[in-house]
Amino acid sequence: MTDLNRFFPPDSWQEDYFTSTSGKQIRYGHAEPEGEKKGTVVITTGYADFIEAYHETMHEYLSRGYDVWVMDWAGHGGSTKKTDGAHVKGQTVEDHVEDLRKFRQEIVQPVKDKPVFLSTHSMGGQIALRYLSQHGGDFNFAILATPLVEARLKGPVQDLLRIVFASAVKQGMGEENIPDGRRSITRHLVAERSERNDKNPVRMGLHKAFMLLDDTLKAEDPTIGYVHSLLSSTERTGQEEFLKTIKTPILFGIGTEDDVIDNDSVRRAAKIIPHAKVTEVEGGIHALWLDRDAQRADWWKKIDAYIAAQATGSNPQPKPPQAKGP
Repeated sequence: MTDLNRFFPPDSWQEDYFTSTSGKQIRYGHAEPEGEKKGTVVITTGYADFIEAYHETMHEYLSRGYDVWVMDWAGHGGSTKKTDGAHVKGQTVEDHVEDLRKFRQEIVQPVKDKPVFLSTHSMGGQIALRYLSQHGGDFNFAILATPLVEARLKGPVQDLLRIVFASAVKQGMGEENIPDGRRSITRHLVAERSERNDKNPVRMGLHKAFMLLDDTLKAEDPTIGYVHSLLSSTERTGQEEFLKTIKTPILFGIGTEDDVIDNDSVRRAAKIIPHAKVTEVEGGIHALWLDRDAQRADWWKKIDAYIAAQATGSNPQPKPPQAKGP
C-alpha cells in the first residue's frame, strides 16, 4: 500500500446530484478509466457509509478498465438527510430500492454493448437483493460483499422487535428518530475496525478521518419506520420463495471473521438463488473493501476470477437496457 493517491478521488472524478422520486437530493459521482473500457460498475455503499470511503475501490475497478458510477443513499453521506429540513421524511428500504432504480435507469450511462454490474456491501446487499428480484435485467451480474440477508437476531427476540416496531409505526410514530440510533447500529462496525487498526491504520481510519474533515457525512439517526422496514425486508429476503425469484448471477463474498452479519444466511441464500455462488475470505472482516492487504488481495483475486468467468458466457443473461442518462 504505497500509493496514497488511491485514497483520494480519481483524476476523472465528476460529482453531481439527482432528485429522487420522493424529492430528495441524491449525491452521485462518475469516473472513467484510461484506455479501452470493459464495461460499467455501479457501486453502492453499506449503512453509514459514504462515497469518500470507496475511493480505493473505485481505483481498483478503474485500473481494470471499468467505468465507475457511485451514489450515496438518502440519509447518508452527501445526500439529503432529515436534518436538512423539518419536512424531510425518513427513509425505508423501499425508498432505497427506488433510488437505485432511478440512478441505474435514468442517470448511469453504461458503456455501450459492454456488461453492467452492481458492486455493493452489507446493507447495500440487502437493497441489492430486493432490487434484483424486481429489476434483474438491469445488471449482467452482481458482487455483494458481506451482504445483509437476514437479521442476526433470531427467534423470540427478533419476533418481539418486529412486533414492537410494527406497533409503533401503526401508532403514527414511524417518523420519530431513534436517539443515538446510528451509533447503536454501527457499534459493531467501529469495534471491528478498531481491533485491527494497528495492522491497517489508513483504511481502518478512513471513516473517522473523512468525518473529522466533514461532519455532515455522518448518516442520519434512523427512524422507527426505517428500522421497521429493515426488519420486514430481511424477513422477506430470508424466504426461499423470494430468493428463487432472483435470476441475476451473484458473487457473495464473506469474511470468516465477520461478526456483524450472519454468514450462514449468506451461504444458504447462495444455495437457493439459481445463479449464485459464495466465496470466503480467510480472516476477512465485515469491511472487506477496507480490509488488510492480504485479505483485500484475496477478495480481489476472487472478484477477477468471477468477472472472467462471466465474460466466457457460462451464465448468459439478457443485455441490460442502456440508459440514456440525464
